[in-house]
Amino acid sequence: MPELAGDESCLLRVGYALPARKIEAFMVPEFINYAKQRGIHFFPIDVSNPLTDQGPFDCIIHKLYGHEWNLNLQHFTINHPNATVIDPPSAIQRLHNRISMLEPISQLAIPHLNIPNQILVPDVVSLTSLSAINDLSFPVIAKPLLADGGSNAHDMSLVFNNEGLTKGFELEPPMILQQFVNHGGVIFKVYVADDYVKCVKRSSLPDVSEETMEKMGSECGGVMKFSQISGAVTSMSGDEKVTMPAPEFIEAVAEGLRVALGLHLFNFDMIKDDKRDEYLVIDINYFPGYEKLPCYEMVMTEFFLKIKESQEKKKMTTKVDQILDKHLSSQNSESLSSPTIM
Repeated sequence: MPELAGDESCLLRVGYALPARKIEAFMVPEFINYAKQRGIHFFPIDVSNPLTDQGPFDCIIHKLYGHEWNLNLQHFTINHPNATVIDPPSAIQRLHNRISMLEPISQLAIPHLNIPNQILVPDVVSLTSLSAINDLSFPVIAKPLLADGGSNAHDMSLVFNNEGLTKGFELEPPMILQQFVNHGGVIFKVYVADDYVKCVKRSSLPDVSEETMEKMGSECGGVMKFSQISGAVTSMSGDEKVTMPAPEFIEAVAEGLRVALGLHLFNFDMIKDDKRDEYLVIDINYFPGYEKLPCYEMVMTEFFLKIKESQEKKKMTTKVDQILDKHLSSQNSESLSSPTIM
C-alpha cells in the first residue's frame, strides 16, 4: 500500500472494496483521474488483511458481504471514528431480502406511491396448493427471496397459470410471487447518491393481454423466463407513450427512502400502473451501476466532496465543543479556588 499521508493534494483518501466486475465498470481511469484532480484519491483495499493495517482512509466504499468483512469494517470504525463508511452493512442487509426491502414504501405515506401485491412462498409444498396465489391473479412474477448478488438472485420468471407454478418451474423456494402489472413496457430507474437524484426511463417487460395469457399458458407450460419473454410477447407498448414522473414526486420518494433505509448509494425501480393513477416500487438495489449515467464521474466526485465537507463540519463542531468544555471547566475551577468573602 503506498504512503498516503504525505500527499498534500489529497483532500479525501477513499478505500474501495468492490467485486471485480464492479471495479472494472466503476473504477475506470477516467473517473479516477477526474476525481484526483479534485483532491479525491482512491486506493484498493486488500480484503484478506485487516483494514486497520491499511490506509489511512478517510472514507471507505464497499459492496462485499459476509461475516468476516462485517467484523473487519466494525473493527475499523471503532478504531477510526472520524472515518466515513459508505454504507453500514446492517442497512445494506435489508436490501438482500425482497420482502424487507419494500417495507419502507408504505411508511413514507406518499400519495400515489405503492408496491405490488406479493406473497412469500417458503417451500415447495406451498406451490402445490391453489391458495398459494391468495389475493394475486395471473400473471405473476416469481423472484428469489434473496437479492444478495448470488448466482440465481436475478433468475426470474413470468407465471401465467397454476401449471406454471407446479410444473417445469426452475426457481426454488423460498421465493416471492409478485403481482404483474401492465405498465406500458417501461420502467423508471431512479439513482440516488445522497442528495443527488436522477430518474431514467428504460424498457421493461411488455404488457400482457388476455390473448397473450392464453397463448403463453398453453404453449410454454404456463411459465417463461424473463429472457424468453421479449421474443414471445408481441403486445409491446412504445415507451414514448409513458411520461416521466414529476420531478418533485421523484425527489420526495428518493429522500424518503434515503432516510428510511439509512443509505447513501442505491437505486429503486418503479413502474406506472396502467389501470390506476399510482406508481409501484418493485425493487431496490445497493450501489447500482452509476457508470451508466452520463457524466457519472462528476456526479460521484461531487458526492465524495460532500462527504469531505461533512467531515470538516463534524471536526469543527467537535473542536468548538472542546473549547467550550475547556472554558467551562476553567471557570468552574476558578470558582472553586476563589476564597469566600463573608
